[in-house]
Amino acid sequence: MNILAIIPARAGSKGIPNKNIRLICGKPLIYYSINNAIKSSLITDIIVSTDSPEVQIISKQMGVECHWRDSSLCGDCVTLDAVIFDAIPKNKKWDYIVTIQPTSPTLSVKTLDAGIQYAISERGIDTVISAINAPHLTWSVKNEQFVPNYEKRLNRQYLPPCYIETGAFFVSKASIITPSSRLGKKVSIFEVPYEESQDVDNFLDLQNVTSLIEKKKVAIYVNGNNKRGVGHIYRALELADEFYVKPDIYYDINQTSPEIFGNTTHNLIPVNGIAELFDKCKIENYNIFINDILNTSIDYMIGLKTCLPEAKIINFEDDGEGMIKADLVFNALFHESILPKVMSGEKYYIAGKLFTFYNPIKIKEKVENVFISFGGADPQNYTDRLLNIISKIEYSKYNFTVVLG
Repeated sequence: MNILAIIPARAGSKGIPNKNIRLICGKPLIYYSINNAIKSSLITDIIVSTDSPEVQIISKQMGVECHWRDSSLCGDCVTLDAVIFDAIPKNKKWDYIVTIQPTSPTLSVKTLDAGIQYAISERGIDTVISAINAPHLTWSVKNEQFVPNYEKRLNRQYLPPCYIETGAFFVSKASIITPSSRLGKKVSIFEVPYEESQDVDNFLDLQNVTSLIEKKKVAIYVNGNNKRGVGHIYRALELADEFYVKPDIYYDINQTSPEIFGNTTHNLIPVNGIAELFDKCKIENYNIFINDILNTSIDYMIGLKTCLPEAKIINFEDDGEGMIKADLVFNALFHESILPKVMSGEKYYIAGKLFTFYNPIKIKEKVENVFISFGGADPQNYTDRLLNIISKIEYSKYNFTVVLG
């Protein structure tokens, strides 16, 4: 089967000058669509249609054929149908023509191939268009009046499907393509993930796709119980909320109960020991890995670095020998460290996100009220020891509030 991918990439772009050759994460925008076509397991031939010498150079350097587009097909009013028809070699029989827009750099090869395969496998379909399902309460203008495009106001998740073209890819049977159309009699939609639907039309789009391409894969390994304490769990959940991605939060089922995380929608992943954790890390290949498991060992840190050689590893509340293998350590409960990569002291304490919204207490000249708590666990019985001390007569003029657990 002969499947031709055509990538239209003209020079003129008024909204974003030099859009197709702008560097995004070190690669020109046009690179991503060409690279997808090259890596596709279904596309047999690739042609870039352009009037840009720079795009032509990039295409040739990537080993892709370039079709020089006539100036008559480069105007703002020229439809893409005419551009695609012009670029199709007429000396070969094609089964499918796939239009891949260079303005969709977040599209994955997996999704592209799935869309092409869908077009091939579904009998009777002439055209498949990439789209997202984005139902909203919309309005139109009729007789100079705004009128709703819905019968009943519903929450978005209950609205009927509404598909918006992404421009990422457009698969057509070669036999139905003309200078004025790539649509056959039977058209179908292939839904793509939202993060792969980004189309670069303006500078905000440019920022969004850059963020998506640079998106880090983050994991947190944390354990907490009635001996170790549950502050580690709370800190991990606070940290997870600071990322623009949803981290994978691992916990050992031999040390931590899932109920201890409370009602959270974060990704909680149980593991049965370190070996299973390492196996999962090898598959996921995280960019950032955070440990909040108290003191780490050298063996554990070496094993983790072996699984994630490119990752940055950050440890919290770690005074074990493994800390020397971490890229960064935060020890808010410890005094200053001589190691430059260890951040120590109370200024690195992570408070709950609502902490700053409480009115601060007034610090009085003389102490009147004392609050005592050792968090969610007190295995050393510090509370009992303090209770024995403060029950003495010399402390009777103070008010003590002691919280257990």
